[in-house]
Amino acid sequence: MVSQVLVKPEDYLGDHSDPVLLKYKEKTPRNVLTFSDGVLEEYSSDEEEKTPSALSPIIVDPNTLTWGPWMLYKTWAAGYTTRSVIDYVGEALASFFDITTPRYYFELEEYKRRKAEKEREAEKAKGWTGENTEVVEVQLTAVNELPSQPNVG
Repeated sequence: MVSQVLVKPEDYLGDHSDPVLLKYKEKTPRNVLTFSDGVLEEYSSDEEEKTPSALSPIIVDPNTLTWGPWMLYKTWAAGYTTRSVIDYVGEALASFFDITTPRYYFELEEYKRRKAEKEREAEKAKGWTGENTEVVEVQLTAVNELPSQPNVG
């Protein structure tokens, strides 16, 4: 699959004669992990692609092995295949019986709904007073005398 990508021609002038005809190489994921709530794709960086992996798989020809290593190899291969099949069947059954959701998911959602409803009711019950109202006492003093006016003479 070829995608169209905007590129700066000055970046590719030395590499290609016609930068307009460049084709974008779509990066394929190095590893795809599938979970019940989504898919995670792992991409390798450019440095990882350039350096050979120290843990690269060693290809073994079972025909060249002696009896002991051959039996060990066949046992390991059978176990790996069996585990892969059981893992696949288990995921298929879990999906079929719909047991991939959390065990108490509905109870948690009901708790959140009730909590939000209580908060709405509390907000509605506050009315105009508000939650942080303070009572302020005002002390009034009675004035018994009027201020005297200066005698103008």
